[in-house]
Amino acid sequence: MNQRMLSVLLAWLFLFSGCGDVSPTDGSSGETLEYDLVKVDSIGVELGDSNYVFGAVIDAVVLTDGRIALLDIIRQKVSVFSHEGEFIGCAGSGGSGPGQFTSPYSIAPLSGGGFAVADVQLCKVVFFDSSLVFSRELSGFTPAGPLRIQGGPEGSIIGSRMNYYFDEEEETIYSGVEYCRWRGSVEPDLLYLESYALHTSDDRVFYTFASAGDGSFFCAPISETEYVITGFDPAGDTLFTTELPWSMTPKTQEELDVARPGMVIPGPGSESTSSELSAGWKADSLRNATYLFGVDSLGRLWAKSGRGAGSTPFFDLFDCEDGSLLMSIETSLPVSASVWAFRVTESGILGWDHNPSDYPRVYLLELVER
Repeated sequence: MNQRMLSVLLAWLFLFSGCGDVSPTDGSSGETLEYDLVKVDSIGVELGDSNYVFGAVIDAVVLTDGRIALLDIIRQKVSVFSHEGEFIGCAGSGGSGPGQFTSPYSIAPLSGGGFAVADVQLCKVVFFDSSLVFSRELSGFTPAGPLRIQGGPEGSIIGSRMNYYFDEEEETIYSGVEYCRWRGSVEPDLLYLESYALHTSDDRVFYTFASAGDGSFFCAPISETEYVITGFDPAGDTLFTTELPWSMTPKTQEELDVARPGMVIPGPGSESTSSELSAGWKADSLRNATYLFGVDSLGRLWAKSGRGAGSTPFFDLFDCEDGSLLMSIETSLPVSASVWAFRVTESGILGWDHNPSDYPRVYLLELVER
């Protein structure tokens, strides 16, 4: 991986690991129902049972059978718990061999209770079955492997990866991001979307995305200037494009007070630490319009929205078939939750802080009537 590509990759990892820095403003559109997203339990302790003490939770997901899988990038393993928070077991370990990780960055649920883990440094995806046993891996991705992954149909994964190509006519290198589906090969089965720019440019557009189990794909540009969501069907054809009114919106002072950098992942061979790489970090003063987090059991696409009036997380829920706005939810979560990452699947909702001020833990969340 050349130096320019590495710098772009690190910048992108920093952007996504700090995604909790996105927050709320004015949920006047759509049918605003009296619902709230509340904490019902948590997994993780500061001291005590080592199975509940984490190094850094980089990703987490509720699996298709209801169990909860937490991906620890420091301890280089996946810890699996029952939906009641009881420890079940671990999968993976540090290293470069089969079933091992160097920088595990994202986890995706698979049908039948298994899961896949993307390793950003080893450029591979490792698959485990429902018994937490290593089953196979896709390795040899070039120039980079998938970064963020989610589950797709028939054991496939859907995710994003950095790539580049040389334009022979222009004699110019272009680099960017591709959003693809993979199953049995490092070559994608389907390309949903790509975003390229001159290799020396910083003008490329990055997207947040979510997928459904049937292979439907949804994306939204990470933007302070527009609120747009596009949906694709399992064949990769456009289903809808939804745009909500949006104007540049400053963060509240409360949001700025709790903002902090996410975890930055050092590149291959780097001796830098996450804190050193984020030493020059400054909180963005403007809110991002939207950030997608997943599809629930009722076929609703969840987006953390910048439209809320307060400083706590605000969500818009969309119909996955036509992109219509179904409801908006102003939560009573604490202001500190504005820096959380969230993950929504058909089996449940999780929230956590990549870089907590106290100790790593993951919250089990539930949508309830007020």
